[in-house]
Parts: sequence; structure tokens; C-alpha cells
Amino acid sequence: MSVSLQVNGKSVSVDAADDTPLLWVLRDELKLTGTKYGCGISQCGACTVLADGAPIRAC
Repeated sequence: MSVSLQVNGKSVSVDAADDTPLLWVLRDELKLTGTKYGCGISQCGACTVLADGAPIRAC
């Protein structure tokens, strides 16, 4: 599935399965490795990113 989104102010389009977590889209598809994998269950906050100015867990 192709998804379009804005990352760091730039429009990007990625082909990823619709159940792929944002964390893996950012790291594997877009090669943006600043977002880290932590616990994998959205508890530790290592994967936090900003979406529309609000922090969300990307894993």
C-alpha cells in the first residue's frame, strides 16, 4: 500500500503494508534512524515522534 505523508516538512510517499508501525516506516523505508526502538509496546517513550505538533509513540 502506498502512503503519502510529510516528514520534516517534506512530502514523501512510501510503499508499506498497512499494519507496518510508523517506527519501521521511518527507519527502514525512509532511513531516518533518529527514532529509536525501545520496548515495542509504547511504554518507554524511546520511539516518540511529533505528529501535528503532538508527541505520539511510533512503535
